[in-house]
Amino acid sequence: MFKRLQQKWGINGTQFWVIFIVFGLTGITTAIITKYITGWLGLGATSFWPWMILARIVMLVLGYQLILLTYGWLLGQWAFFWKYEKLLLQKLGIIASDMTKDSRKPIKIAVFASGAGSNAANIIQYFANRSDVSINLIVCNKPGAGVLTIAEKNKIPTLLIKKERFTNGNAYLPELKNAGIDFIVLAGFLWKVPIALINGYPNKIINIHPALLPKYGGKGMYGAKVHEAVIAAGEKESGITIHFVNEHYDDGATIFQAYCTIDSTDTPDSLAAKIHDLEYTHFPKQIDQLLSAQTK
Repeated sequence: MFKRLQQKWGINGTQFWVIFIVFGLTGITTAIITKYITGWLGLGATSFWPWMILARIVMLVLGYQLILLTYGWLLGQWAFFWKYEKLLLQKLGIIASDMTKDSRKPIKIAVFASGAGSNAANIIQYFANRSDVSINLIVCNKPGAGVLTIAEKNKIPTLLIKKERFTNGNAYLPELKNAGIDFIVLAGFLWKVPIALINGYPNKIINIHPALLPKYGGKGMYGAKVHEAVIAAGEKESGITIHFVNEHYDDGATIFQAYCTIDSTDTPDSLAAKIHDLEYTHFPKQIDQLLSAQTK
C-alpha cells in the first residue's frame, strides 16, 4: 500500500514518511484546537447541536487546511501540500484550473534516445496537446534507429550526433541552445553524458534506468543485461529509477522509483515487459511534475 501511494504521489520513501507525519500532526492538532475553540465558545454536550456541527465544519474546511500547510512548510514539504490544496480548491470550483499555462513560454524538451524509441514515443504522445511543454528535438547517436522514424512521423526535428564531438568536444551545446532547448530527457540513451552538457544544463537532465538504483547500475548495465543480472541474483522485486544525471553512470540524485514483484517463473523477457509498463505509466508523469516544480 505504501509503495502504491509513493508511486501515485510521485515521491521517494523519505518524503513519503515526512508527508505521513504531516498528516498525522495535522489531525492531532486540529482535534486539540477544535476542542479548545468549542470550549472557549461555551459549546458542549447540551449546546444547540447545529452550532457544534458548524464549528467542526469550519475547523475541517478552513482550520485543517491551514494547519496542514503550516506543518508542510515547517517540514519542508510546502510544494507537495500547496499542490494538494490547489487541486482540492479546483475540484470544489473555488479557483480555476491551471493545467495549461498559455501565458507562459512553452518549455522545450530534447529527448535523447539510441534505439527503438518506445519511451520517446510515449513521452511525445503524453505532451502532444500541451501548450506549456513541447518535444522540440530528438537527439540520437545511431543512424537508422527506430526513434528517428518516430520523430519523422511526429514532425519533430532530429539531431544525429557523433561520439568524438559529443564526448570530447562541445557536446552539441550550440545546436541545443539554438533550438531553444530548456530540458533534456534521456530515454534509452546509451552514451555517458559529458561534463560539458551537464554544465550547460545543470539539474535539467534526467534519465530513466530499468532497475532500482543503486543496484544494477553503472557502465554496461542497460536493457536486457540489467534484467538478466536481476534474475540471476534471485531478486524478489525490481523496478525503475528516474534520476538526475551527473558525470557518472546512473549516479545522480533519485527523483522517483516504482516497483514490481518478480515471480519464480519470470524470465529476463517477462521482467522487461513489467519494467516497460512501469516506464510508460510513470516516466511522462514524473517529467511533467518535475517541470511544474521547477517553473513555480
